[in-house]
Amino acid sequence: MPIAPARNPIRTRAAAYARPTNPTHMKFTSRDAHILEAIHAYDGLLADYQIRTLFFSGQSQVKLRLRLLFQQGYLARPSYKKRASLTHMVYWLDTKGAAYVAGLSGATINEFNYVKEPRWSQLDHDIAVNDFRIAVTRACNNMKPFAVEEWIPQSEFYSYADRVEYTDKHGTKAGRTIRPDAYIILRKDEHLFRFLLELDMATESNVRFAREKVLPGVAYLKSEAYKQRFGHNSGRFLVVTTSDRKLRNMKRQAELAAGGAASLFYFATFDAIHPETLLTGNVWVQGGKEEPTALFVPRS
Repeated sequence: MPIAPARNPIRTRAAAYARPTNPTHMKFTSRDAHILEAIHAYDGLLADYQIRTLFFSGQSQVKLRLRLLFQQGYLARPSYKKRASLTHMVYWLDTKGAAYVAGLSGATINEFNYVKEPRWSQLDHDIAVNDFRIAVTRACNNMKPFAVEEWIPQSEFYSYADRVEYTDKHGTKAGRTIRPDAYIILRKDEHLFRFLLELDMATESNVRFAREKVLPGVAYLKSEAYKQRFGHNSGRFLVVTTSDRKLRNMKRQAELAAGGAASLFYFATFDAIHPETLLTGNVWVQGGKEEPTALFVPRS
């Protein structure tokens, strides 16, 4: 009796993971539309748990819906092999989803600029930026009268970058292109507050922080390019890093390089950032000061 060839379990799982030829029928809902719009708004990428936070209450429900959106061609996701090397499952717009979002503004997919594949080497960083954005959004939703007036993602600064000239501490002239991780405008009552976000994901100390971020950042806030782009020369830098040791190191670099202008930089760790603490909690350490403070001091 012939022996059947052994099945390759990896190949079998990969085949089951791929998009089927005849996908399960689904009714496109308003929540599906909001998911597609959110993925595009969040710089083209969201992790599965972020989509759950934004739109669902249950784990099994979000898995089913995302699987259907993938099978129908609205969303793309990593291959089975690629997924094995990632910390989180991620989704981005596929052709059908991109065409839908493009059509909301009357554009065709050929006119629509969207993320066709994640930056794999920067994936953890890009997910972390979206974590911060979700925390800011939830903080504002929970604490009236705060509101997110505008969020400009990093991709905008890659497409339309500003460049500044400055002098370093040795008196040498230098120039740098400015690409913050996001530019955020928050509204509180009738007042607008501007922030430039920098996430530091490295585990080792960033010895180039002053040269690459602090001095160019201070020059940018004072520049005509910044004023022309945003209408003001006001703003603060929010720097989020991985540990208290790195926070102190980066803060010290800012103070040595920028002097009094280091007060434009506020430092926090990822562990301290939550919707409940982000705006009014004493989780930020301002350049030039030692005691933690809040971005917005609550009224007594």
